[in-house]
Order: sequence, then structure tokens, then C-alpha cells
Amino acid sequence: MHELEIGISAVKTAGNYILSVFGQPQDIRFKSDNSPVTDTDLKSSEVIKKTLSDAFPNHTILCEESPDALTRTIGSEPTWVIDPLDGTSNFIAHIPLFAVVIGYVVGGKTQLGIIFDPLHNDLFVAQTGKGTTLNGQPVHVSTKKSVRGAMLFAGRGYRDRDHERHGQIIYALEQQTTYFRRLGSAAIMLASVAAGRADSVILTGNKPWDVVAGALLITEAGGQVTDYCGSPWSIESTDLVATNGTIHDQLIEITRKQDVATCL
Repeated sequence: MHELEIGISAVKTAGNYILSVFGQPQDIRFKSDNSPVTDTDLKSSEVIKKTLSDAFPNHTILCEESPDALTRTIGSEPTWVIDPLDGTSNFIAHIPLFAVVIGYVVGGKTQLGIIFDPLHNDLFVAQTGKGTTLNGQPVHVSTKKSVRGAMLFAGRGYRDRDHERHGQIIYALEQQTTYFRRLGSAAIMLASVAAGRADSVILTGNKPWDVVAGALLITEAGGQVTDYCGSPWSIESTDLVATNGTIHDQLIEITRKQDVATCL
């Protein structure tokens, strides 16, 4: 698959650049959704877009840092969905948890997902029907059977309504589960579930570039990904529950009650 080769080249080139400037002072601005952006985000975006557009000039590219990213939708044409630096707040604070993310979507379905953690040199790759690998070796979700004692992650978007909704959902969940850890990078959390390092991640109000690659990693690793209502996750979904599969129903039973108006 030529897309795989080019995609890996793009994330590694961008990741190496990010590593070269990690720890240096950053010029920080804030986008319309209140999320931060740095010159490093923009440079990484340029590196990835050039690599992809040179190889696939007829493909569409949707990048988090594009001026119209928050208002664009994904059509049926071959589309690359990019987060050039997932975990920008961590990067700004010199916290070593961030990643470069690329998803390849055709006809509304993700065909390829790549997440690269440059600090740990971890390359996660999933192709539809071909499983998930970490640095070339197959990985699978965990076998945890109960939410009690499970490793659970959570994250949310920057909008005010995401704050309120996410808080309500997590409060309800933590009455019956262990503590939800928040790592500041949706990609790292999703990849961790795919690799069996964690058992679940719940995300509220995240955008396609945050989750399309990671959702494929988890399903191809044997896990399950839905919205809060338990319906199959799609690129139009604004919320996500991703698990190893065996604890999925336990979490959905709680999230569905909290989101009852949407789930009717």
C-alpha cells in the first residue's frame, strides 16, 4: 500500500522536526475553539502536507491547523486527516506526551491510521482488515473483564459545552469505576488501548483529526469503538467510547443513562 509508505514517511519527518525543537520557547496563539497552537504545530503541518500532496496531488487534506478546519466536513473522496501535533499543551509545558497523527479516509471509512510518538519512537499502524502493529509487531487490546481496577483514560474538547457534558459523564462513571486518567493527548490514549496498555478511553467533543486514526487502531487490535449511546462510531460522531470490548457494555450502560436525550 503506497499510502502506508508515504504516511509513515510523513509522520516520521514531522516527528523528528518536533523532537528537534522540543523544550524550546514557543510562540503561542489560541484558535477560535480556545485550543492553543504554536509555530511547531504549523511547521509540522507544512511538512506533512507537502509529503502527502507531492505523492497524491489529487487527494484532499484536512489538517487541524487549516484555517477552515473547524467548519469542513469529510466527503467521499480520498482524504488525509492530520493532527500535526496532538498534545500541544503538553508540548508547550515540556511534558513528554504528544504525537503526530495521520488517518486516511475513503468513502467515509478509515482505511489507514498512523500514530507516531517521537519521544519514545513508538510507531502505531493499522490498516483495515490487517490488524494493528507497534513498531512492526502485532498488538492486541487487553483482556480485562471488569471496570473495577481497569486502566481508564478520558479527554475532552475545548468548548464550554464539552466541559460541562464531559464532567457529568465522568462523574457518573467514577461512581462505579476506577479513576479516569487524563493524559492530554487523545492519540496517545487511543494507541495505549490498542496496544493493551490501557483498557478504555472516553472522549467528549473531539474532532476527526483527534480520533480517526486511533479508532482504527483499536478496532483492528480487537477492541470496540462506539458513541456514548453504544452506536457504532463514525467520523461524524462527536463522542467516543473505546475499549478492549469485554468491558464495553459496562461503560455504555452508564454513558447511555447520562446522554439519554441523545440516545432516545
